Amino acid sequence: MNNLEELNIIMVAPRGVGKTSLLAAMHEEFNKTFASAGLTTWISDSKTLDAIEECKRLLRNMDYRLQKLVEPTPPQLNPWEDEGFVFEVGSGGKKFIKIRFTDPSGEYFKPTATTEQKNYIRQQLNQCDAVIIPIDSTALMEKKTGRTKSAKIGLWHESNNDPNRITKLLKDAYESLTKPRLVILAPLKCETYMKTDKDANDLLDHVKIGYRELLDFFKEDEQFHKLAVVVAPVQTIGHIAFSHAENINGYTRFYYYKVPLDAPYAPKDGEQPLRYVLRFLLNVYNESRMLELERAREEVAQLEKEVGTKFDQLDSARRRMNLAEQRVYKRNQLWLPFRSIVNFFDDVHTPYSEANNSYEKKMSDLKETESKKYAVKGRADATEAQIQAFNTAIYKFAVDCKQDRGFAILQGRAKWLPIPK
Repeated sequence: MNNLEELNIIMVAPRGVGKTSLLAAMHEEFNKTFASAGLTTWISDSKTLDAIEECKRLLRNMDYRLQKLVEPTPPQLNPWEDEGFVFEVGSGGKKFIKIRFTDPSGEYFKPTATTEQKNYIRQQLNQCDAVIIPIDSTALMEKKTGRTKSAKIGLWHESNNDPNRITKLLKDAYESLTKPRLVILAPLKCETYMKTDKDANDLLDHVKIGYRELLDFFKEDEQFHKLAVVVAPVQTIGHIAFSHAENINGYTRFYYYKVPLDAPYAPKDGEQPLRYVLRFLLNVYNESRMLELERAREEVAQLEKEVGTKFDQLDSARRRMNLAEQRVYKRNQLWLPFRSIVNFFDDVHTPYSEANNSYEKKMSDLKETESKKYAVKGRADATEAQIQAFNTAIYKFAVDCKQDRGFAILQGRAKWLPIPK
């Protein structure tokens, strides 16, 4: 486990937007999503996993007016101790990579966060391979008198989603990118805004407007070729409708109700961010494995040349040893008194010993090079098999990734989200 390469995803949103509810919706589809791609997962217990299970339990038992609230993730005394939601991915019983979802407390994203909390978020954003930005769809789409018009942003978008703060954090983290990143904008509790094609596309347009500054930053030359950007709405509860908003102690709380009143917990499209994340991460991972495979194949080819050279050297050493051995044999056929005199003037035993030692050395060198070649070839074959397994998974993930009715790849389709042939 410790030798597995770790890929990291962080959830970035203010308090109360629904980061844990999104993780719960994703986790609900977890096993089915991986099984459909022919992959196996191994999940580690953690506080985050406990929070996900508790969130799902609460949502499953929610009354029709959704009065109970999912408790926001509390800040930890030491944010660096957050283990996140960790799982390993592999195929055929072999583990290939480790993936970690981190769900920081929304308190860490406030301007009033402690220096340690801010440093933690800064480091996480610098290191994470993918960022998911949950979006409160109601805040983005509604005003006091009903749904906003197509070119207008919801009354509570700035206060609840804090796009300016999110934009600043990502600008600071991505101003000098050295490796590819995926950013997923994920509107949540969007059931009302996904009923028709028009509704869904209107939601997409609002996301583009509400996060225009961030999306424009992603398109700048320094970032454009290193970023993939996706919009993936998730109906985190299923069968709900927005009722009204109330201001409680300076914080706006949205109220919803189930439609119908006895509707079960049935999140929809929870697997979509997961599919996009895995499609991206496995593509990036496979790109590095392809470089490793190419280097291994070059090394195998070089070692095969060395084996050929060392085999020729061994053959030459064998012939020299055979000649030296024949001379010793012929010398041993001489009459002993005469042989002693001849040996005094013409030593055949030392050249034979040297030829024999040279032969054994060449034999050892050949075996060592062959052994190294087989080891590198075995590593290359394993890497190739891993690439093939992940390509199959990427293809299956990609086929089921939605790209219409509110879903869209805004950037990086060809480079970072390709479909293997």
